[in-house]
Amino acid sequence: MELFVATIAGALVAFLGVLLTLRWNQKAHEENLREEREKKREEREFIARQQSLIYAAESVTKFLGYYLTIPDRVLPQDGSVANEITEMDVALNKLHFYCSLETIKKSTELGNILSRAAAEAMKAKLSSILTLAEISGIDIEISGIERMNTTLNEEIRALLSSGDQSSLIATHRQQLATNFKDIATLCERKVELIKRKYIETEECRDVVSSHLRTIYEAMRDILLLARRELSFPIEEENYKEIMNSRIDGMEKSLRDFFAEIRKQAVEKMQ
Repeated sequence: MELFVATIAGALVAFLGVLLTLRWNQKAHEENLREEREKKREEREFIARQQSLIYAAESVTKFLGYYLTIPDRVLPQDGSVANEITEMDVALNKLHFYCSLETIKKSTELGNILSRAAAEAMKAKLSSILTLAEISGIDIEISGIERMNTTLNEEIRALLSSGDQSSLIATHRQQLATNFKDIATLCERKVELIKRKYIETEECRDVVSSHLRTIYEAMRDILLLARRELSFPIEEENYKEIMNSRIDGMEKSLRDFFAEIRKQAVEKMQ
């Protein structure tokens, strides 16, 4: 009897050991599953954050390319917004889903800086747009007079070939002389408008240039925050020094470039 009890007790102990082992294995399995799910979630969040930051950097770079060329662009007359501006707004807003509050704050500030700079550039460009409209109007007038001259010349040739010596030939020739004088006057006016448009374009370019340092400094800060968001550490003070040096060099290069172009333009217009 004692042997039977001992056997049963041993079996129970072994059974309990198996149960405990199975329970521990189950808990370990569940913990592994939880950790795996958490790891995958963190990976998805990291990839989404990384992609949104890269997209933001790319869209802001595209916007900057658009912004720098505003003085020389023919802007749409239908009130539509440039794709570069729309894409930049979407990209910066996308950061709100994945990034920290500090990054959201800085990206919002950058968006405001870029929007304000674009608005002031558009405002500064308005005068050159109106001047361009005047130039286009003169081109239409000249084209109309040239078509009239073509008709008059054809009629004169027809009259001469028919042997007709009517006073209409003299009248047509007088009209041609008047038309050529009008064309010359319009061309002089057009030259003056082209010079004025050049000055207005350069004034708009100065407005664009005046915002570049603020824009680049805001972009520098966003890039630093992007590294923090992605846990890519860097010596931030050294990075700022590098970027500030680049900004200084960019400003000097632009000033020198604009000065040379303007010098050549003035020489050509004299």
